[in-house]
Amino acid sequence: MTVRLPTAIIAAALCCVATLTGCSADEPAPPTVPAISSPKGLVGLDPCALLDEDNKATLGLGDGVPGQDELGANCRWHTSKDLKVQLTSYTGGAGLTDLTTQVDPAASRVRLSGYPALETFTVGGRFCRYDVGVADEQAIVATMDGGEPDSCTALQKLLTAVLSRLPAPD
Repeated sequence: MTVRLPTAIIAAALCCVATLTGCSADEPAPPTVPAISSPKGLVGLDPCALLDEDNKATLGLGDGVPGQDELGANCRWHTSKDLKVQLTSYTGGAGLTDLTTQVDPAASRVRLSGYPALETFTVGGRFCRYDVGVADEQAIVATMDGGEPDSCTALQKLLTAVLSRLPAPD
């Protein structure tokens, strides 16, 4: 029995060391997001009001349907031509910094109207998503499925109009 006790203690100590080694401080830091020089405000805005009548008419969109998901308040539009658009106001965290840790690794870093953004799309451009940082703690998450000539081109045009209409933060 005396031989097993030291062996058990040594085995337990080795397990603890192995476990602690796996929890080292070598975890990567979150990706840095460029500074936002002209912040915009999303807090308190209705995502369905982010599109004006001209934007909706250009795409053949009617009134949006308000909703809520894990990212925040959103609005969804659908057309009879199978076009789907969603705008989400992400105001409950660290803005684009949070979203960079959750995005598809294939996402590209881009700028839309001078704002840092992440672009994710499917081959052929049927689906596109932009996460656009508009302030340090705020971002617009925009998706389009079925846009013409492709969803990213159509969504870029739409977001340019949305960004130009956003107010400065309170």
